[in-house]
Amino acid sequence: MHNPRVMRLVTVFLSLFAVVGATMAPLIVSADEDGPPAIPEILQVNPKFPSMTGTADSTFQFEVEFTYRSGEPRGKSFDLSVTGPPGWLTYIAESTYNLDRQISAIHLEPYSVRQPVVVVAVAPFWLYPEPGDYPIELRASAGDLQDVVNMTATITARYGLQAETLSGRLNAKTTAGKETSFGINVINSGTARLDHVTLSASKPGGIGNEEWQVTFDPADIENLGPGAKTEVQVTITPPANTVPGDYMVTLRFNGEPSLSSSPPSLPIRVSVATQTTWGIIGAVIVVLVVLGLVFAFRKYGRR
Repeated sequence: MHNPRVMRLVTVFLSLFAVVGATMAPLIVSADEDGPPAIPEILQVNPKFPSMTGTADSTFQFEVEFTYRSGEPRGKSFDLSVTGPPGWLTYIAESTYNLDRQISAIHLEPYSVRQPVVVVAVAPFWLYPEPGDYPIELRASAGDLQDVVNMTATITARYGLQAETLSGRLNAKTTAGKETSFGINVINSGTARLDHVTLSASKPGGIGNEEWQVTFDPADIENLGPGAKTEVQVTITPPANTVPGDYMVTLRFNGEPSLSSSPPSLPIRVSVATQTTWGIIGAVIVVLVVLGLVFAFRKYGRR
């Protein structure tokens, strides 16, 4: 015979089990239907140094890293493109060690940081671009997934100056008290305009109250653009009592704003000869002496 108490306990447990099962069943079914949360697909393009500074003739090299996240086990290939200011040369290189090898796509594995590629940007320095900030844009894309990063190449001014004689020679000849002239070219070799160029000279010491004279025509130069040149006539006059010989006159050039390198100079060797009048007088004296000797020989030589 069955025990009535045991039967009642069994009935209670079965009732509780049925109630709990009915309550949990929708939750279990819902969890099975939704599955684990999906991992979003993300691409990140990160420049190590988004801003770089250099002169117009610099080569800007931006190192860029890529991070790709996806729930898929396989990687993905992304197309790469770079855009720079008009006239600039821009491309993507494999690495800083191999700038000649250009690439246009990259393969990324999930949850990995790719070895940096290099975005190369070269300004048209022969056109002397103005100092300032220039934007460089890199785009990586695969279908609807893409990322764009902006970098900045900042061009700074370089102020330079050169000087050369028109003949290519660094010597001149004259006589004491007489002037000698020659032409020189003053050239803006920098990447920005020079507002003012000054010309000066270091001269030999004079004798007595007389001094060497060095003049320039024009005396100075205004607004000399990058790559431009101006012809200047230089006139050197030694004092009339200058002893014959070689003397050094150094022409010096400077600019405003201040030059980025040492100001140029031209050392000119000036050979000074005796004045022609003294030569003629000496020749006349010699002739008179010879004539006197001839006359004396004829007059007294017969005795």
